[in-house]
Amino acid sequence: MLNALGLPLRRNMLARLQGGGAMSLSKLVEPFRITLPTALKHLRALERAGIVTTHKQGRVRMCVYNRLAIKELTDWLTR
Repeated sequence: MLNALGLPLRRNMLARLQGGGAMSLSKLVEPFRITLPTALKHLRALERAGIVTTHKQGRVRMCVYNRLAIKELTDWLTR
């Protein structure tokens, strides 16, 4: 999980999800100057870490922040 959060872009993507609820991938990466394939690469790293979940609604990939994953990390770090 720490590895997934190691890059500023991924932390910024996560911050947008924390404040915005469920969001399409294209809307999520709108303020960043990256291509959708690059965005998918970073999103997959966050998914593998369990920080973000995604599901498809038609042709749109929706991204959702997993609050429990960060809580578990915070609890572990404070021990």
